[in-house]
Amino acid sequence: MPIIVHVDDLEPGMVLASNIMNEFSVLLAHGRKLNDMDINTLKRKFPELMVQVIDPVLDEIVEFQDHAHDQAISREVRRNVATIVTKVSNSVRSGTALTGDNVAGMQQVIEEMLRYLEENPVTMAIIEQSLNWNSYLQEHSANVFYLSLVIGNTIRNYIKQERERLSAAHTVHNAMNLTPLATGSMFHDIGMTPIEHLYTKKEPLTESEKALIRTHPERGAEMLPEEIGPMVKLVIRSHHENQDGTGYPDGIPGDRINIFARIIRVADAYAAATATKVYQQAKSSIRVLYEMLYGPIQSFYDPAILKVFASVTQPLPIGAKLKLESGDWAVVVRHNRQNPFAPEIILAYDEWGDPLGQEELQTPFFLGERDDVKVMSFAGVDLSFLNGLSEPLEMPVPQQVAQSFSETFDFAYP
Repeated sequence: MPIIVHVDDLEPGMVLASNIMNEFSVLLAHGRKLNDMDINTLKRKFPELMVQVIDPVLDEIVEFQDHAHDQAISREVRRNVATIVTKVSNSVRSGTALTGDNVAGMQQVIEEMLRYLEENPVTMAIIEQSLNWNSYLQEHSANVFYLSLVIGNTIRNYIKQERERLSAAHTVHNAMNLTPLATGSMFHDIGMTPIEHLYTKKEPLTESEKALIRTHPERGAEMLPEEIGPMVKLVIRSHHENQDGTGYPDGIPGDRINIFARIIRVADAYAAATATKVYQQAKSSIRVLYEMLYGPIQSFYDPAILKVFASVTQPLPIGAKLKLESGDWAVVVRHNRQNPFAPEIILAYDEWGDPLGQEELQTPFFLGERDDVKVMSFAGVDLSFLNGLSEPLEMPVPQQVAQSFSETFDFAYP
């Protein structure tokens, strides 16, 4: 299974454990033995790239969690969604109004992706940020769609309960239908298309530009034709509303926000913060998840959705090499669904970065279980804040969804 190394640490003869992608094209295929030309090309084109390579010694000693299936499902869904978003965005840019005929074709793809995810369930939500995307909106919308649907499939019972609570009717027909979530997440940022030049601006945004961006939920809802349905338009309009009532455009509190909009709010924030943009370096997945769970912005999100999202997210990828306080290095072997900040690890390299011999390797254990093992960084990113976060997540969960959790986790991990 893979060990993740920086492109500068690649050596001829190393074998790729996964494809190196650019958008949805394979640049170098998994199983390829790297040569000098491969390495020099990667260093020149992608100087910050992290690469998954095979470590044959560790692979014989310990069984790594295999997430190849989850990666393949994620890539297929996001590729299809990105294609649709690109077509719609091109129509908007050309000044062509979206019509019912356009929507019919889009809805067919959405339904196909919903069926595909139901028939191919995943245990972890994995998104891979591309190396060179032509359009930020294209990738972002695809990622938000995928993350939203993984969350939605995980908490179907909570969705049913919340839709019925917010409806005047005692029961909502087909309340667990995720089509409005899928459609809303795909087009949640369509209102940004006319002003997407702001994504390429290197200078700080002016106050008027910030105000213009805050109009995109309303603009997006208005751009879609009537055939798209009022539920989807409501979801798009509300996807920047916050649980604590501080969001926009209407500043409504969480108990009045549509459940699908609350799901997209979580997926949107995570996907945006972990993406590199012209004006902003990407944050590490683990830092973003930590800030969403423990930082002051945690009040923005539905706590039930946030907790479920944390359980299906992998902020430290399998094979990540963690630098320890002792100077030694550990490798992530398996995710921890109860606490994403305490993955299962194995001590694998000494302070000089040389691999330990088979006789020196010990049994894997969860980060935080041993007082003598303190993590410092991964890929140069400070992780010292993880020390002391070894306990399972304790987040406030609304009483009305407490019963739902046992059922939702059963659904998520068949």
